[in-house]
Amino acid sequence: MVNFLRITNPILAFSSNDRPSCVVKKSTTIAMSGTDHILTRLQSLGLEKKDLPHHVDLKRASVLVPLFEREDFSDSTANTKSNLHVLLTQRPARMSSHGGEVCFPGGRQDEEDNGDDIITATREAFEEVGLHPQHVEAIGRMETVESKHSLCVTPIIGLIRPSLKAEPSNLTLNANANEVEAAFAVPLVYFADPKNCVSQTTIQYGKWKDFVMREYLFDDDLSGRQFRIWGLTAHIVHAVAQIAFQE
Repeated sequence: MVNFLRITNPILAFSSNDRPSCVVKKSTTIAMSGTDHILTRLQSLGLEKKDLPHHVDLKRASVLVPLFEREDFSDSTANTKSNLHVLLTQRPARMSSHGGEVCFPGGRQDEEDNGDDIITATREAFEEVGLHPQHVEAIGRMETVESKHSLCVTPIIGLIRPSLKAEPSNLTLNANANEVEAAFAVPLVYFADPKNCVSQTTIQYGKWKDFVMREYLFDDDLSGRQFRIWGLTAHIVHAVAQIAFQE
């Protein structure tokens, strides 16, 4: 069975008084040294809904694709230098559903989200890793994808400011241990290089005619661990990287 990213509701519970205000900054004009052209490409996606026709009747979920700048970083193997990183998490191995898998912060849409996919994504990120919505600037919305549980998943690209708020070493202090075993960051350009994809298989899944399953094995120097990134998570981050680093 093909495994896709986790999108169940978090165990950590918040009352209506505990929840942060999920008023997320919407992107207007981005100007960041060294990455402004990349962010402009992502910003060109816009924030309007991009629901595929066969997804409109499915229950909704959202994931946040958190991007942040890491200082003093460049990838000399890429044609375009960028210090833009993507934050990912790994579920605890003990979990009965998708234990040990790498995913984005995200989950099912709740009633209090009022049908807003961006609020869903940022609320879930706060509940899972303590990333407050006030530090998230929504810059792009991707086309919906379908999970193996038949959920309509909307990827929301978010720029994290200040960048230190997305550093894994800071997030682990606020992470929900019931849902997050590890947090780590990968250069976004890593997913634009075909050589980093260790396997690629085209499968038939749902109403996707040609869904490409990719797998990446990322060696994280900071933790000394290797993380396997695959399934829907790999599909989404690869798509984001292709837009960001298109020639």
